[in-house]
Amino acid sequence: MPIKDLLSKKRKAIVNKSFELTIATYPEESQGFLKDSSRQFTNPIGYNLYQSIEQIVEKIINEEPIESFLSPLEEIIKIRAVQDFTPSQAVGFIFLIKKAFQDELEKEIEPFQILDFLSRIDSLSLIAFDIFMKYREKIYDLKSKELIDRTWWILKKWNIVSEIPDKTVQTK
Repeated sequence: MPIKDLLSKKRKAIVNKSFELTIATYPEESQGFLKDSSRQFTNPIGYNLYQSIEQIVEKIINEEPIESFLSPLEEIIKIRAVQDFTPSQAVGFIFLIKKAFQDELEKEIEPFQILDFLSRIDSLSLIAFDIFMKYREKIYDLKSKELIDRTWWILKKWNIVSEIPDKTVQTK
């Protein structure tokens, strides 16, 4: 049986295992809540993680171009970038997806036959890292702008600084 057909048959198992492994990276007290991925509004994190993992698995199975992975990767990375994950932990879910594929495939296919297929998943980690860094930079920019605004407001309130009038404006 060709790998693509086998993967299509095992798609749901791969998605579920990938999701469970990813949820396991969260603190224990959060895992139970996040596992309920069916409720978009009461559990948006669990829902978005599951939906994005499902899209990534589907794209891997269909051997879609790497650019098509940006949207689902971004959805997961946006969530993990604002949480207390190190960069390696934030993008590590890619390797958990790879592990789910490997676990399902090695039951049916010799390991050397799936190396090329699985190496494609590794390249997703590089893209995920770039996305993570983009979002972390945005977070740090927002934090620094907020700090500047607060500081400026406090200094202005206590009359320590004032705005310099623009001399280019002509007054009559």
